[in-house]
Amino acid sequence: MRADWNPRSTAEAFCIAPLAIASKLFGESVYRQAAEKAAQIFADRHLKMNGCYWGGTLDATCEDKEGAWAAFQGFLELYEQEHTDKYLQWAKHAMDVCLSYVVVWDIPLPAGRLADYHFRTTGWTVVSPQNQHIDVYGVLFAPEVYRMGIYLKDDRLKKLARVMYRSCFQLTNAYGSQGEQLQQTNFAQRGDMSNVHKLRGGYSEGWTVFWITAHFLNAAAKFEEMNVIP
Repeated sequence: MRADWNPRSTAEAFCIAPLAIASKLFGESVYRQAAEKAAQIFADRHLKMNGCYWGGTLDATCEDKEGAWAAFQGFLELYEQEHTDKYLQWAKHAMDVCLSYVVVWDIPLPAGRLADYHFRTTGWTVVSPQNQHIDVYGVLFAPEVYRMGIYLKDDRLKKLARVMYRSCFQLTNAYGSQGEQLQQTNFAQRGDMSNVHKLRGGYSEGWTVFWITAHFLNAAAKFEEMNVIP
């Protein structure tokens, strides 16, 4: 084991779904056993909420949604393969933590580029507890939220999943790319920051991040598999 290994890493949670899928693809029971063991460890650690679903972003080294998303996709994959109720309940718990980062109102913006084009923040996610700036991360788990709406017979989740996908798609251009830095606060990572009071309501798109494009394509494919138009 590496000396710098961090037990609060999300790494083991992101192994759950791939191991479960590998077990199905290759017929190797050892992969399923590993997936189930990792899932149990993560559930024991977090379901009582003695601690958050640990993760860390470059934006803020703190507990955040990456860890919850890692567990959510793993628990859901195991449920869909085994139809065991405990995995559905675990998936719901992790999903609820993910959704706690989703913005559920339209933040009033001053006159400017975003406000003039009626930009809506509902459905976006905040980066982390420390960094309340919004990002499109929710697109990653919007299709899974829809699937949970089916399993839990909750149409609200289906509606929310569509809102998350469509809202985060607002700034995608004709070439399928999108800048990363939305300024719904007086905070920015790029652009002219000489006057902090002029930041809110702006959009810095001097660079595009193609993980955004990839995640939209992935989400679109998942919705298409369900015959759902988001």
